[in-house]
Amino acid sequence: MSAMIEAASRLQAVLWRETEAAGSGALPALQALMEEKRDALMNLALAGAPETPAERAALKAMMAAAEENALVLGAVAGALDMVREKLKTDLAEMANPGTYGPQGSPFPGPRRKPLRHTLAASMDSKA
Repeated sequence: MSAMIEAASRLQAVLWRETEAAGSGALPALQALMEEKRDALMNLALAGAPETPAERAALKAMMAAAEENALVLGAVAGALDMVREKLKTDLAEMANPGTYGPQGSPFPGPRRKPLRHTLAASMDSKA
């Protein structure tokens, strides 16, 4: 087996494992696979350009795995961005004093405690 085929096959295997880890939400595993993918890419670069039909086929299969990997990682990044924005919105609402006043409160009537106690208690219960 040529160095190109071996390098492309190794990178393809790493990409498949990374896609699987991203799909299952295994973020620590993704971090570990990043380094392995970097090494596999370096080996592929050192192998040079494909010269035979078998090398081109191995490279094509690796590129298909890379496309799928990019789609899955993009979806994971989008989901994490949504979670981040939701957390930012929730924290901003908790820190907004108007949320705990009589107008913003689900309970009618004046506040029984000063705002600083209400805000701290509300943030503690949500954390």
